[in-house]
Amino acid sequence: LGHAELIDVDFVGMGKHYYQAPAMQFVYLGQSIGRAPPSRVERCVFSSSQSGAIELRGASNAQIIGNVFHKTYRTAVWVTNTSIPYTVVVRNNIAIETLRHPMESNDWIRPFACFLLEVPMLLLAGNVAAGSTDSGFVLRPSLDLKCNKPGVTLEEYQLNEAVGCMTGFWILRACYDTCNVCARLRGVIAWKNSHAGIVTADQSSNVRIDAVLLSDNYVGMTLNFHRGRRDIRHRIYADNVTLFGSTSASTCDGSTECRALGERDKIGLGCNSLVGNAFRRVGVLMHVNNNKPKLCEASPKMRVCRPPITPVKECAMPWERRAGTQGSIYSEAHWNGVTFGHFRQSDCGRRSAGITLSPHGMNTAYPQFFQNVRWFASAHNDSRINLDPSYGSRYIQLGDDGMMFATLYDVDGSLLETGRSGGTAVSRANPELATSECESRPGYLACDRLKLRFLTWEAMGAPSHRVLGPMKVWRHSDGRATWSRGSHGPECIPDMDTAPHQRGWQLRTNDIYNLTLFASPPKHHRLAFFNADPDPVRLDIFLTQPFKLEVYVDGVLRPDNEYDTSQKQTPRYPNLSDPHGSYAFDPHQRRFYLTLRGGEYGGTSASFGGGVTLLRLLQVVQLSLTMDIPAVDFDGPALVQNVATLLQIDASRIRIVQVQSRAEVAAQGGLRRLSSGGTEIVVHISEENPEPIPSEYFDFPTNDSDDGVDGAEDDDAANETDALPSGASFSVSSLAELQSLATRIQEMATSGNLSEALGVDTSVEVEVSNPQATTMTTTPMSSSNSTTISTTIASTTEALLPDFAEEESTTSEEFVEGTSTPDVSSTPTQEAELGIAPDQAVAIAFGAIVGAVAGIGTIGGGPLGSEGNCEEAPAPARAACYRSATNYGRRVGPGIDLMVRVRHLDRLEVTSGAPRATHDVVLSGQLLGHPGVLFRGGPAFRHQPLDAAPVFMV
Repeated sequence: LGHAELIDVDFVGMGKHYYQAPAMQFVYLGQSIGRAPPSRVERCVFSSSQSGAIELRGASNAQIIGNVFHKTYRTAVWVTNTSIPYTVVVRNNIAIETLRHPMESNDWIRPFACFLLEVPMLLLAGNVAAGSTDSGFVLRPSLDLKCNKPGVTLEEYQLNEAVGCMTGFWILRACYDTCNVCARLRGVIAWKNSHAGIVTADQSSNVRIDAVLLSDNYVGMTLNFHRGRRDIRHRIYADNVTLFGSTSASTCDGSTECRALGERDKIGLGCNSLVGNAFRRVGVLMHVNNNKPKLCEASPKMRVCRPPITPVKECAMPWERRAGTQGSIYSEAHWNGVTFGHFRQSDCGRRSAGITLSPHGMNTAYPQFFQNVRWFASAHNDSRINLDPSYGSRYIQLGDDGMMFATLYDVDGSLLETGRSGGTAVSRANPELATSECESRPGYLACDRLKLRFLTWEAMGAPSHRVLGPMKVWRHSDGRATWSRGSHGPECIPDMDTAPHQRGWQLRTNDIYNLTLFASPPKHHRLAFFNADPDPVRLDIFLTQPFKLEVYVDGVLRPDNEYDTSQKQTPRYPNLSDPHGSYAFDPHQRRFYLTLRGGEYGGTSASFGGGVTLLRLLQVVQLSLTMDIPAVDFDGPALVQNVATLLQIDASRIRIVQVQSRAEVAAQGGLRRLSSGGTEIVVHISEENPEPIPSEYFDFPTNDSDDGVDGAEDDDAANETDALPSGASFSVSSLAELQSLATRIQEMATSGNLSEALGVDTSVEVEVSNPQATTMTTTPMSSSNSTTISTTIASTTEALLPDFAEEESTTSEEFVEGTSTPDVSSTPTQEAELGIAPDQAVAIAFGAIVGAVAGIGTIGGGPLGSEGNCEEAPAPARAACYRSATNYGRRVGPGIDLMVRVRHLDRLEVTSGAPRATHDVVLSGQLLGHPGVLFRGGPAFRHQPLDAAPVFMV
């Protein structure tokens, strides 16, 4: 087999551009790959090479040492992906002026680099890339199983350096599929690069970066990953990193504008970075994980992939732009021994920032852990951290989860310079996430006593087209509320469906939160509290209607007798001292209480998915029985057996949820009239033989092959929908069987057979779970042997909003129909009993309006009379009339009453041709008792999905 040793040779003007032939090429094919004798090119000079200087294909045992590459068109050293990993040495070389050939086509983006290394090197040290019009180094990183262990100290001569390039170091994808080992980049210096010092896109592995100096780059570091939607194991580790903004090496005359490849700028003549003019210098753009690849190496869109970082679509540029939608559910970045300097508020007329959000980081903000941070005095206090940047309307905005929940965890007090460990920097865009003890600083809120950890909620098995709308958590300790709107839809690269059905919040540990979904609940809820420490939180989840909830932790059902605190000898809600997965359901408050705790479960940390909790909702018939016997004489097993016999069903389907005496009912403020010795019993009859839970709902993938990484699909793939697994959704047949049971119970109660069978005077209220009901109300009848059952069913849409005001209030609130003055004669409900804040009541009211306007439910009210008879109205060129108007009144909070006016506007428009009729909805109203809060909605409202949370001007 051929080999060569070339020492002290000059190669001038060699290679051919039109043939893409470099000055020197080593090519090994077939069985010769990996079997070549040693070859060496040392102390040679390559100048004006027309299509690259040295190219190695299928090579091994090669050494490129001490060479000079000057004015090379395209790539100085290219080691292709057919070469053998860890067999090539590239050491002590310098590439100066690596240029794009003037005859190069500009029809597509064709990246190049001084050193393009598609396989990991045996040794890469002491090389310099200076003055490249594209990248300095594009390299395949080495893999390291010990991701969280720093390497040995490096000497200066071992460092690689990129200066005056567009991008300094471009880290290639470490594994073709997702892998949880570490891609390692260490011992690099990148300075005065016009786009970024270190960049990666479509990276599939964890990343470890250490022994790095980044200075005077437009962006110091921007890391973008391609990970599956179910992934939670992704990590970044950065040690011994120095980040400088503008030092004396940068002048305002020559180092202000960036240069980057863009969608319409194939060669990077302008500043196409998403950061734009928002900053002059950025140290770190917080990382973004996508579920779609945008480069040809991981995408089937291109049959020829040369080089591997060629974008498959122009819209995928620049490098920091997202593709598809959100990738990992959860990820962490750990920064240790990081030094910041030379960042200031006025930097040649622009701002600079040591740490800030990525312009396309709108989907979520992954936690960043910092320790051993040093801030030089040249890193001014007003330019250190910016968690609410303004990039423009196309990028991350106020209200996006990526900005609202952006957090930096201060592990040892060095990040915030407070000396107190466990603090957090949070975004000023979401002050409700902070506490009154937090300090407002430029660009962020410093909370040295606030420990936050990330909670995710997923609607498992929800159809891809479903719109869940925002979800809210409300903190009990101080009444602060935060919202999660979820991920945006796909960007650039089409996706199989819409954004994932997941929401996430940063929660303060050792606190209690109300969690509210403003839509009908899915059958399966998966909750993960990513907290390595054993600190707890409690979630109080509101349900619009009765369900039986089963709690699974790591796929194992939590037994009622151990974890259901309402079944204990003294029934109670779970508290923060209870074990992980403890729960209770209060049928009157319609709340499910659940304690979640961090720590380790089965040897797996909660930060890696240990202790993941799945809630399954089973449809039930709920019987609220009022029996004329003392609570102490109540015989639960006998009641279960009697009801089972009466209905001819298995007794295992019947469960007593709550037993309350007259005194207990009165203590809760209830108005149900019980005799002096009366007892109220709530009983659930659950659906028969529910289908098994799909196994993939229980946990997250734990191996590299099951992370659900998506490839780039065809453009029409977004219209495809995957079939849901069996058992993913509520059973229609089970609902029909439960409604039949409810009807039978109603008939027995009316005829007196129920009291006779139970042996005691009994009245009953009956409710049936219905996942598609927009409202559900019950009205007890006066007769002790009578009952009423009321369910409102939407045939084609899912439910809209829970009705807090009716379900949580403990007073008898009535709707007011046909009047503009609400009934406020009843005693105002105390906020503690109501369990919601006034702003929550506003949102609830808005949702109730949606149901009324859409015509699939009611919040009460009635038409005031026609404002115009549209049928008799004249039909000139343009005519409009109000078909009807309706006022609605409702108590929505303590001392807060909602008045809404809904008007249906019919228009008849004649332009050229046949008349066109349209129907619009006009909303107006105010909250009485809450001055200054007005809202209005316009015609665009009718175009929103019925189960989406409406957007009003408030």
